[in-house]
Amino acid sequence: MKTFILWFGWYGFNSGSIIFITVDDNYLVVSHTAINVSLAASAGCIMSLFLSTIVAERWTGEISYNLQYTMNGCLSGLVAITPGCSVVDSWAGIIIGMVAGALYLGCSKLLVMRRIDDAVDAIPVHVSLF
Repeated sequence: MKTFILWFGWYGFNSGSIIFITVDDNYLVVSHTAINVSLAASAGCIMSLFLSTIVAERWTGEISYNLQYTMNGCLSGLVAITPGCSVVDSWAGIIIGMVAGALYLGCSKLLVMRRIDDAVDAIPVHVSLF
């Protein structure tokens, strides 16, 4: 539930940053920003879901779907698209979200492997900013 609340708030954060929507066709920028936010979040979500399933299947031999990885992959896509959400093309928003989802999963696995405690995976979610 927290992921969807944050995702909804991201529309207000990114798209709502433009103060005057009716001046100089800013409504086009607002809609483009909202589309890129949706695409990057969805791509990060799907990428981390499929990648975590493949990794789990390779390690254990059983197919399992981890919802925590999926939702945090969505958040990593949102974090990654925030700096350039109004200036990148839509196809680039998808790529940014996919890379962020993969980076999130790799960093999360690395923290577990190095025995660094991060209960809510906040560090791996924000690793795409670097």
